[in-house]
Amino acid sequence: MTATIPIDSILGMLLPLSYDNKKWLADRLYENIHADSKTERMKARLGELSKLSQGWDGNNAQPVSTRVCNNMQAVLLCCQDNDIEQWTLFPDINGNLYLDLKSDDVDAGIILSDKSFSYFTDDKDEKDIPFSPDILLQVLRSINKIAA
Repeated sequence: MTATIPIDSILGMLLPLSYDNKKWLADRLYENIHADSKTERMKARLGELSKLSQGWDGNNAQPVSTRVCNNMQAVLLCCQDNDIEQWTLFPDINGNLYLDLKSDDVDAGIILSDKSFSYFTDDKDEKDIPFSPDILLQVLRSINKIAA
């Protein structure tokens, strides 16, 4: 069995830094461990978006709903990096999340709300599909096949 020692303990032994500076450095090191994981990066992005306040756009945009963030978190828990590799997460002004596909082959987007989601591709437009992490993941994967 291998014992693990928290990195902040190791830093405490090696570097003459204040506690706050050691914590900051440890957090940055842990952050880089997951930097290669698209899922972890999107979870971090979701965390940032969940902190937006009323008027984040300089006008009257709503903060992203807690339920919408929980829905996206549920999707991220059951997906793999390749499922979301080409997708970027954005807030929308109504408190929802927008997933945008980066592809030269197809234009696609998904709007996730608290109880449903809608999506579009070049040749399809589906609205108000009841939210389920599995169904949204199936849609992501089917759009990814078109974009491949």
